[in-house]
Amino acid sequence: MTAHPPYERELILRVAAGDQKAFRMLYDQYVKHVYGIALRLMKSPELAQDLTQEIFTRVWIKKAGLREVEQFRPWLNTITRNLARDYLRKKVVSTEYEPYLLGFFADLSPTAEETLASRQLQQVMQEAIDQLSPQLKKAFTLHRFQGLTHEQIARVMDISPTTSKSHLVRALASIRAYLQKHYPELGIVAAVLFSPWP
Repeated sequence: MTAHPPYERELILRVAAGDQKAFRMLYDQYVKHVYGIALRLMKSPELAQDLTQEIFTRVWIKKAGLREVEQFRPWLNTITRNLARDYLRKKVVSTEYEPYLLGFFADLSPTAEETLASRQLQQVMQEAIDQLSPQLKKAFTLHRFQGLTHEQIARVMDISPTTSKSHLVRALASIRAYLQKHYPELGIVAAVLFSPWP
């Protein structure tokens, strides 16, 4: 019995080789599955969305290691459970987003290549966030790095929850546009990391 269906094994090997289209296909195939697990663990749709995006970004960063993964779904499930624990500790307990960013792709034993890729992506992300207007940046930071809901952001910023949602949508669109313009090599990774949610 094979560990992967043939088409999935081929897809995973294509991702491991750096194929961004294959990564998008893998993302589309598993995003609802990962989100479902994340939601059960996080008990918050917004945190589950953020965790799901972090997981798939980490899959891309560590893509070369996919060649060694015998069973992708159980491997993905394990990553989701482990990161949920770490994510809650880093994101909810900490009130500063900088340490969170620095540990965004932290791993117990990253390779030198993975560490470099992680740092480069963190720097690019920070650039994209820094170019936001003050209002959008504040709303984005409160939501993404402090874990606040739109209702909480509304109280902190003295705006409505609807305006908070609008700020976040605009911030995400601006970040994606910035990354695609200045760092087109990120391609699908940027789209996945900052993809909008219903």
